[in-house]
Amino acid sequence: MLVLGGHGVFGTMIAEAAQAAGWTTIRSSRRPNAGFRQVDLAEPQTLEKVIDEADVVVSTVPDEQLVAERMVLNWGGLLINVSAMAAGATARLRAEPGPPRGTVLMNAGVAPGLTNLLAADLLARYPEADEVELVFTVSAKASTGPAGGDIGHGWLTAANRHRTRVVRLPEPFGRRRCLGIAEQHNGWLGAIAAGKKVSTYICMSERPLQRALLAANAAGLIGRLPRSAFTATPAAEASTEPIRHWVAVRRQGILLAASTLRCQGDYHSAAAATVLMAGQLTGHDDPLPAGVLVPEEALTIGELEPGLALAGVTVVDEPTS
Repeated sequence: MLVLGGHGVFGTMIAEAAQAAGWTTIRSSRRPNAGFRQVDLAEPQTLEKVIDEADVVVSTVPDEQLVAERMVLNWGGLLINVSAMAAGATARLRAEPGPPRGTVLMNAGVAPGLTNLLAADLLARYPEADEVELVFTVSAKASTGPAGGDIGHGWLTAANRHRTRVVRLPEPFGRRRCLGIAEQHNGWLGAIAAGKKVSTYICMSERPLQRALLAANAAGLIGRLPRSAFTATPAAEASTEPIRHWVAVRRQGILLAASTLRCQGDYHSAAAATVLMAGQLTGHDDPLPAGVLVPEEALTIGELEPGLALAGVTVVDEPTS
């Protein structure tokens, strides 16, 4: 397994999780470092030198040029993108000319990723739903790096004022007013939510921070938050903050069903999910279809649940009354 961005916080966790699962890993860095292969996506030839050495490429790099993704589509192999890129990146890749030889899985990880699979499961059970609701819980204490800060800043500052909704989340969160985010990405749900409203929210673990965000939102100032507000010092070890991602379906505002992903540590759990997805996708005798896929087209939450449970990630059906 080749991990692009393997020198970063998230890439390091993926490499460690892959090694623990028995994968041989190659970690890349833009700059020459001991123990890392140099791969700079601005210089595609550096990727060409190493890409054939791996049966799976995992990219943590939100590369707007999609260099690695295009290379795998043209050359063959499997790439799993876990960088939470804009939803339009998938459409751009699908518009590439010529028949694909390789497979690219976009929007992998936990949120988006596992949340897509939960949404697909709920919509299959409740096709009458007209709205999908997602709440991503986040902590200021979470492991993060510069790319994670960029993503969070972009989601929140895309508008000066976002919608809000009160959601009854599992403990330790409880009943909380959640703040709308990333409306432009439509929950990364694509075709499975066609014709349905998709509402995506964020809830900070730290109540004072959530209150501050809600106040800035109410004042119409959230779009002015500086990038420096999203800077965190990478932790020496993986963080273990509680995660309770909520996925629900509604009809005419009435809650039909909800499920939560419960785990400890966002990056830690996303790394475990990524390695499980890689194992599931490469573990079949039948070859993967070539082209650009999203999680709900390639996997189901049921296929991953046993492995997720071993990694401390559980799926819980929530009460609706």
